[in-house]
Amino acid sequence: MKIAGMNITFRHYPFRYFLDSMNHLGISSIELWAGEPHMYVYRNALSNIRSIRKEIKSRDMNIVCYTPEQCVYPYNIAALDSQWRKESINYFIENLYAALELETNMILITSGIGDFSVTKEESWKFASDSIFQLSKIAEKEGVNLALEPLTKFESNLITDSRGLRRMIEEINSPSLKGMIDTVAMQLAGETPNDYFSILPELCHFHLVDGDSQSDAHLALDDGVLKWREYLTSLHTHGYQGTCTLEIMGSNYYQNPQDAIMQSVQKVRELNI
Repeated sequence: MKIAGMNITFRHYPFRYFLDSMNHLGISSIELWAGEPHMYVYRNALSNIRSIRKEIKSRDMNIVCYTPEQCVYPYNIAALDSQWRKESINYFIENLYAALELETNMILITSGIGDFSVTKEESWKFASDSIFQLSKIAEKEGVNLALEPLTKFESNLITDSRGLRRMIEEINSPSLKGMIDTVAMQLAGETPNDYFSILPELCHFHLVDGDSQSDAHLALDDGVLKWREYLTSLHTHGYQGTCTLEIMGSNYYQNPQDAIMQSVQKVRELNI
């Protein structure tokens, strides 16, 4: 089980500052958030990708997961508007090939959010069709799609382990795998055991604390989540993947290195 830092916490600092901070903290695995100002596929993509790849390699680091921004930017694979949905699929295809250029084989996706003017089942079909199209390309290119449940504040589609299992079984692709975000999991009233009991495998894990009432992604011990029990459960089930500290919020953006450092120290104290 490895710990990874994520540049979303450093979104108001240069990307190189993020890498230097990870190097200082002894973290060699990173999850690359593909959002401005660090990385965006529709702005000087190829030159930026090559620069990022060079910076990462020079520090002997590796990207364990590539995560396109998809909750703030105007892309939604479950959109009612067919043109918007098509453009959203193309956005993820572009990011999939960017991930390959960066030499990582995992890209994070979500179900999007359904339009409230139609039934959930209709929106589900839009999301399912979009994910199916992406999975076919992922299979061809040897990429894993980590499907992340969102919180109830972010989506009305996949927000728990049961929804995750339904989509994975529906798509039936070896490229599509499940993952956990601790905030979404806790808000759904679940634990890692619920995921392990109904999914064949988990490929990724977002480790953050929360307040149990909102989608806040807090540094460890800044909230009320039983994150130590979560890690113990992962260890018990033999999880071999990475746990990314997806810490977000204005307080953390001002001093991101300390937020990551304190959380890393707490995890290392567990000796897992």
